[in-house]
Amino acid sequence: MYIFLGAIIILLGSMLVREAHKGKIHRANYEEQDRLLTRYAAEHLDLEKRLSDMKYDYDKQQEMADEIQRIQQQIRALKHDMKNHTLVILSYLEENKTAEAKEYAGEILNKLNKMYTYVHVGNSLLNYIINSKLSQAKEQGIEIKAEIENLSFAYMDSVDFSALLNNMLDNAICAALHSRRKKLEIDIASKKGVDIITVRNSIDESVLNRNPELKSSKEDPGHGYGIGQIRTITEKYTGSVDIYEKEEMFVVSVMLLFAPA
Repeated sequence: MYIFLGAIIILLGSMLVREAHKGKIHRANYEEQDRLLTRYAAEHLDLEKRLSDMKYDYDKQQEMADEIQRIQQQIRALKHDMKNHTLVILSYLEENKTAEAKEYAGEILNKLNKMYTYVHVGNSLLNYIINSKLSQAKEQGIEIKAEIENLSFAYMDSVDFSALLNNMLDNAICAALHSRRKKLEIDIASKKGVDIITVRNSIDESVLNRNPELKSSKEDPGHGYGIGQIRTITEKYTGSVDIYEKEEMFVVSVMLLFAPA
């Protein structure tokens, strides 16, 4: 009797050990499958981001190509008409119609100003963004001052650089349009190993006094919009954002180092 019970206990124990061993194998297999699935998902997300970045870069390059072609067509048309313009002005002067000559020359200068290229440096994306945005601003009656060094910003991802610069300029242009003086200034320079992008726009009253947290609203057009993204991108490149007001100008100054944090 005791021998029989002992045999049953041993048999049950052996079965439990086998089941426990199987359980460990199942858990190990599950953990391995979970690890492989997690890695696959991460690789898939990374691939999606890379494809998205490539598409963004392609779209921007296409936009730049279209903008360059448009400007070249305008220049060719102006050169073609320049001889006729000169003849018209000379005919006015020969007839002592100086007022008409000045008016006609002013119209030509206005067309030239609209086609003005603000920057041509080694960074084609910088060229495109600055020239297209400031051309749009000038067409809307904004007075523009731009001082831009030949910087490549090669250490920045093109998506980050585009988002940063577009946000800064869109904010400033929108705010300048709603001000009385309608002024916009942009400085891009490198000082002691730090690249600095500074954008200023005219204001009629203090924005920081009325809206110190720079929350986007109808009362503060441009100010606050995209500020969070500007800060995030700047921090990625171990930089800093300085926002202040000086001489009736709202100023956003971004300082960038040469490597992401």
